[in-house]
Amino acid sequence: MSYSELILLLVIFFLIVLRVFIRKQSSLNRVNELRSFLKQIIDGQSVEIKVDGKMDEVTEVKSLFLDLHRKMENARKDLEENYHKLQLSNLTLEEKYAQAYTLQLIQEEIGRELDSNQLLKKTLDILLGVFGSRRCMIYMVDENQNLVLKEVSGVIASNPLPAIIPLNSDHIYARSCNERRVFTDYNEKDVNEQIKQVGSIVVPLNGRHSCLGIMVMENDMARLTNQDLMDFARLIAQELSLSMENAYLYDKMRKMAIHDGLTGVYNRMYLMNYMVDIFEKKPQQVSVIIFDLDHFKMVNDKFGHLAGDMVLKTTAAIVQKMLQNGILARYGGEEFVMVLPEVDPELAYFIAEKIRCAIEEHEFISEDGVRIPVTLSAGLASYPIDSDSYEVLLQLADEALYEAKNSGRNRVCVASSKSNY
Repeated sequence: MSYSELILLLVIFFLIVLRVFIRKQSSLNRVNELRSFLKQIIDGQSVEIKVDGKMDEVTEVKSLFLDLHRKMENARKDLEENYHKLQLSNLTLEEKYAQAYTLQLIQEEIGRELDSNQLLKKTLDILLGVFGSRRCMIYMVDENQNLVLKEVSGVIASNPLPAIIPLNSDHIYARSCNERRVFTDYNEKDVNEQIKQVGSIVVPLNGRHSCLGIMVMENDMARLTNQDLMDFARLIAQELSLSMENAYLYDKMRKMAIHDGLTGVYNRMYLMNYMVDIFEKKPQQVSVIIFDLDHFKMVNDKFGHLAGDMVLKTTAAIVQKMLQNGILARYGGEEFVMVLPEVDPELAYFIAEKIRCAIEEHEFISEDGVRIPVTLSAGLASYPIDSDSYEVLLQLADEALYEAKNSGRNRVCVASSKSNY
């Protein structure tokens, strides 16, 4: 082999070795690039594949890892989002459960209360505790179509509360009742300056057929009230409305049971129970007046039973207004009984005479415009002067009434012959 051929052979060998070395070094660089790329991904750094014209296995591995990393990141974000949603759902569920349990306690607490005044007081205590309000009020609609302040609980505030609000006014409380919707300091922008000043929540008490009233909660944090709490306030209002309707119905039935249907005064059953209670308390003195309308049958026969009913109702109303202590009850027909605890015979006689004169002077006018002459006779008996038994006391007063009838009517007679009037 010649020298030149040997040189050529060495050159070729060197080139081959150099190429192998270059390839090896290039592979090491690519591996280092891949290692650095993966480290950036693991460290959470933002990475992108640079376009360098090299589409070898390393580039392919980079693409695969980058795609896998992106999928894992998306899966992680989805998992975190679902976890947060689950947390919110759990909190909401816990809140709903707490509200449901609280509502059950409220139902048990106010559902069995049939006294309307006690019912309102209990409800205000519940509102103060549940909503953390600084002051709560309840207004109820009266027979004159006014919102009347019934109960207030909480801290004493500087702003005065209106006692009566006409329903036909533009007051925010009247609007809540008329429109049957909740007003808060954050859901109204132009019409509720009245409640923005104190941060009020006004909730109507919607009954079956009409609005019964409103409940108002004043709270410094009212602007943070969310929809769930507003819905909960509505639920409490519904329970209160139902309980109030039941209480009203109970009051109505109770009044019907103890009141005379025509005149509205107490009936005979209540009278007897009342006298039992009075005498069980060991009073020092009790006076009983029984009065009867004179010639009442003639009124019915001459002017009709409607006129007779009018006379009975008017007489009862006149006497009721004059009654300052004790009760007035219809004993039967045109006969009434007045029980006056702790009233001595002298004062009782004065009261009986005053009633007699008031009825005699009153103008009873029939539907035809004809004046109906009406007078009454009365009998008086007193404990313990005349008897120590309420049954005997009633009997003696009735006998005194019989005496007044027989001695000319339109007069007052007393049961005790010892007294001189």
